[in-house]
Amino acid sequence: MKSFALLAAAGAFAVFAGAAAQAAEYGKCEPQGERGSIKLETIAADTLTVATVLPNPGWYNGVSPEKIEDGFEYCMGAEIAHRAGLDKVRLVNMAWDQYISGTASNYDIGIAGTTITEARKQVFDFSQPYFSSNLGVAVKKGADVTAENIRTKRIGVLQGNMGSDWVIGTLKPEQQPGLYQSQPDMVTALIAGQVDAIISDTTLVLSATNGTNGMIEVIGQFELDQGYGIVLPKGSANAATIDQAVATFREDGTLAGLSAKYLTPLFGVDPATIPVWKQD
Repeated sequence: MKSFALLAAAGAFAVFAGAAAQAAEYGKCEPQGERGSIKLETIAADTLTVATVLPNPGWYNGVSPEKIEDGFEYCMGAEIAHRAGLDKVRLVNMAWDQYISGTASNYDIGIAGTTITEARKQVFDFSQPYFSSNLGVAVKKGADVTAENIRTKRIGVLQGNMGSDWVIGTLKPEQQPGLYQSQPDMVTALIAGQVDAIISDTTLVLSATNGTNGMIEVIGQFELDQGYGIVLPKGSANAATIDQAVATFREDGTLAGLSAKYLTPLFGVDPATIPVWKQD
C-alpha cells in the first residue's frame, strides 16, 4: 500500500514537473521579471497575441511566425507575456500597409518597429518608446551620394513607414521617391540600380544591409526625435499597463539586455557611429 502511494506520488510529481517544464512557450527567450506581476486582458486564453511584420531578423529570428525563436521584439513580447502570467506568445504576421492602417483587430499588441507619430496616435494607442530611431541612408558602396546632393538622387522608401513621410514632406527630393511594400523589395531595388539610395529607420537599413558583404553601406543618418512604441488597438484596456511595462523594462535593464544580445551583433556596427547628416 505504501509502495503504491509512493508510486502514485512520484507519478503525480512527474506529470506536474512535465507540465511546468512545457508550460511557457517562449522559444529561446528567457524572461527575467516576476511572473504574474501585471494583468492583461487578452483575446485568447493564456496567450499574448502579437501583430508584427515579417521577416525582421534580429527583432524576430525564425523562418515563419510559428518558428520564431527569439529576437529583441519577440523576447520583449515574451517578457510581457511572462509578467502577465501567460504561457504562450502567438504571432500574427501582416503586410506593413495592413498593419499600419489600424484596421486589424485580431491582436492584443503590435510590435514591429513602429515609430510613434502624432498622426499614428489618432489610429492607435502607443506605449512610450522602447527604442530610439533615426533615419539611415543606405547606398551601393562607392556611390556618389552625400548630404549635399541627396535631394537630386532617386530615393527608395518603405510605403507607410515614417521615413517615407519624412522624405516626401521634409527632405523633398527632386524626384518622387520609389515606394516599396517590404524592406527586402527596397534593398533589391537598390542592388539592381533602380534607386540611388534608400532611406528608412537606421536600425532597419543596418540590419538589412549587414549581410550584403559590403555591397551596400549605410553612409549617414538624419537625426529625429522619434522612437519605436508598442501598438495597441485604439481604446485598448491594456494601454496603461503596457506603457508602464516598457518603463519598467527600461529601469530594470531588460531593454538594454535585449539590445546587447540581439541588436549589436545584428548591425555589425554601433548605430551611434553612423555620421549624422544635417538638413538645411
